Amino acid sequence: MIIRLLARRPHAVRSSLAAASSGTCRTAPFVRRKHTVPTLANHPDLKQHGIPGLLSPTGFSIAYTEYMEHITSELNAATDGTPFENTPAQSLAVEFARNPVKAHEFNVASMSFNNHFFFDGINADANVQPQPTADLVAYINDSFSSLDTLRETFLATAQAMFGPGFVWLVQTNELANKNPLRILPTYIAGSPISGAHYRRQALDLNTENPDSYQAKGLNKVGIMGTAAQTEVKPKKALGGVDIVPLLCVNTWEHVWLHDYGVRGKRQYLERWWDTIDWNKVRDKANLQPTHRNEFVYPVAQKMRVNI
Repeated sequence: MIIRLLARRPHAVRSSLAAASSGTCRTAPFVRRKHTVPTLANHPDLKQHGIPGLLSPTGFSIAYTEYMEHITSELNAATDGTPFENTPAQSLAVEFARNPVKAHEFNVASMSFNNHFFFDGINADANVQPQPTADLVAYINDSFSSLDTLRETFLATAQAMFGPGFVWLVQTNELANKNPLRILPTYIAGSPISGAHYRRQALDLNTENPDSYQAKGLNKVGIMGTAAQTEVKPKKALGGVDIVPLLCVNTWEHVWLHDYGVRGKRQYLERWWDTIDWNKVRDKANLQPTHRNEFVYPVAQKMRVNI
């Protein structure tokens, strides 16, 4: 039910209505499969055996195979016949965030990127147990005092999220920032990418009534919304911070509920921490050792988004 609510398909509905009015109605609109489900490392083994220590085969099927097939289908339906057919999901999240009437398209593009990023950062080889390298540990210590502190803070943040979303470890793109690593929660299909910050992501309108959110000036979309009055927007939202995502955990219930039960979220989070592929985290981070075997605070490379 949660998945269906997230990814309603307005494009497909419009196509079906148009076909019905023309007398050429068919059971389902034809969609060209421009976007495909990304293949993970050791994918055949994951489908057969699940993720050792984290997800059963059924749990993996629900959280990745079935969900990514679903969200990819929605993404294809949303972009079919448009200039965005072949645009990567990451770039689409930024593009659609700047358009106030593209909430559905933003949701499916952002979720496609987020969910794949989460699974791609998991160690898929049961015979290998990656550990953070010494330079990465030193960098983490500069921001969180210790790897243990990062773990406890990160897992506590994810545990406290009352609802679905993602929790990210990110590297900021600020030279003067003395603590370049940050923990960043995003809710529902929210994106950590600075260019996607045009879309207000932290407000749940299910908890607001029309008077309250209009009075607060939060009615940003629609013909009378302030967002509709801006024709062209830069790729980076005002106040947005360029970041490099290093890892994330998915807190959507369909990811952990099957294997861990209603009270098992904390156990899921702890087991996920033990399956992080720290080699990939190290590859994404921009660490610059000095000749004194210390670490400076570099300007992280901006996330490359091709619009």
